[in-house]
Amino acid sequence: MLYRYPPTAKVDKIIPKNKLYQRGSANHRIERLFVEQVESIRWAYKLSPHTINLNDSETIKEIQIFSIVSRVERLDTEVLQFIDKLIPSPIIFEIVFEDKIKVIANYKRQSQADSQKFVLGKYYATDWQDLTQREDLPIVFGIADLYEYFIEQLLLSTNKASPNVVLIPNIKANLSTMTQKTDSIEDKIAHAEKVALLTKQINELQKRIYKEKQFNRQVEMNLQLQTLQKQLKDLTR
Repeated sequence: MLYRYPPTAKVDKIIPKNKLYQRGSANHRIERLFVEQVESIRWAYKLSPHTINLNDSETIKEIQIFSIVSRVERLDTEVLQFIDKLIPSPIIFEIVFEDKIKVIANYKRQSQADSQKFVLGKYYATDWQDLTQREDLPIVFGIADLYEYFIEQLLLSTNKASPNVVLIPNIKANLSTMTQKTDSIEDKIAHAEKVALLTKQINELQKRIYKEKQFNRQVEMNLQLQTLQKQLKDLTR
């Protein structure tokens, strides 16, 4: 989900890492992660009703596009979380490593308890892609619709980048099912995470069955496996 953003939304401003440290009162671990893993951070684009001609939203005023040149293939999500906590508006991160790029973001929503605060969700990411594989932005009504579209596309991507990022397996095959069964982006996220959790449990149980030597235990575990597989089938059909 790499997009061609309009020139009117371009910012192209380098953000010094030390400015982030100071503003966020970074501890030694965070500073070390930035030093070891981040080459540079660039505020690439600002998507807003004024820059891309979309309707305003009560909850989302802008979407920031940050480009991070990474020194490592697996950038720690603590780095992204630190930046996300400093900036109230949603951020879509484009991570560049050598000659490839991936998109990663979490669903940042307004707190129900305090409208001045935001709640961060789990991070979702695409696979590594070619730097030139960009497409036009989707046609949507408002800035909030565009943000939900971004998050939904990330939910549909299989990520193999980091154990700290949610793995959503084979979700593309179930897009129509998800769309029919769930309405809000929160529902879609919850659905995708249930699928991911069940898939993980099934994979782990299959490994345990393969290693198990006792026949009785194999039978018992196979029954558990069938139950999990049925639950997964019900979620994805």
